[in-house]
Amino acid sequence: MQSAYAMTIMMKKRLAILALAAVLAVDGISITASAQPGPGPGGPGGSPGPGRFRSDQDAARRAMLEGNVMPFSVLKRRVEAQMGGDADYLGSEFIPERNRYRLKYMRDRNVVWVDVDGRTGDIIGWAGR
Repeated sequence: MQSAYAMTIMMKKRLAILALAAVLAVDGISITASAQPGPGPGGPGGSPGPGRFRSDQDAARRAMLEGNVMPFSVLKRRVEAQMGGDADYLGSEFIPERNRYRLKYMRDRNVVWVDVDGRTGDIIGWAGR
């Protein structure tokens, strides 16, 4: 039998998950049991559908294997060399239509977005510098 404290924590976790699902649903994102793309939208040859958390990753990997973009680790190192080492990496997204990456950093309490050409590794633009 669980203690009252453990049950309270479990209930708070469930409420937090439901609140997150509601926020995501407002943005048109659904939470699925599997993040793997299947047949239909988001599957092979289809456009990425909502709730497909790996679609950016899969598109970036395909583009790299096809020789359309450089490996992400190389691009990230180039950006960080120009950032001067005083920023913390937060994440990235891949824009397959343009073969570009958008990297997100935190520097001095400011979020900095860096757009990078995936083919050449050139920095295309900065926001929040």
